Amino acid sequence: METWRVLGGVATSLAMSLVGVALATNFRGVTEWHVRRSMSTASALWRVPPWRWLSDVPREQRLARFILLERAIGVAFAAVGLMILLVLGYSILSGQPMRMMT
Repeated sequence: METWRVLGGVATSLAMSLVGVALATNFRGVTEWHVRRSMSTASALWRVPPWRWLSDVPREQRLARFILLERAIGVAFAAVGLMILLVLGYSILSGQPMRMMT
């Protein structure tokens, strides 16, 4: 198996796992910072037409929901990173290259 595939797989696996763990555990406030930043960016783009009803959910409650959602996404990222690492380890041990989607 080519060395660049192994290195690429390890780098991808580590990046996905680190980002996922940082989001899932709210490491040093990364998740909260990202959600606040996303909400402030999207608020400039978000316009409600006058005929639509806008829910009266407070901003802090919406923030808490989005933080929970992003932490769940972080768990999924960490799981994908671990799966990539397992597939890479299996392909190295079996001597067969990783299958590419075509």
